[in-house]
Amino acid sequence: MTVYRAAMAHVRLLLGITAFGVIATIFFERSFGHSILPFAITALVLFAANRRLARFACPRCGSNLFVRRRIALPWPNRTCSQCGLDLKTEAG
Repeated sequence: MTVYRAAMAHVRLLLGITAFGVIATIFFERSFGHSILPFAITALVLFAANRRLARFACPRCGSNLFVRRRIALPWPNRTCSQCGLDLKTEAG
């Protein structure tokens, strides 16, 4: 699996956690009233899942796939912003 595909799988995981958290929060509020608990749990799960973000780096130069010019974005680069390596075809 390429580094880019692994990073996209991570993005899909985070989107799934977010969607589940929104649905759980809505369900909880309709069933039990207002509470910050489901939102807080979702935030903690997202924080824990996002610790893997540093692992998605260019195999050639080590540049993070989610960072471009010191700005973190929520989707990965298809080509490395440092060395120009095509990350969709390069095995990680």
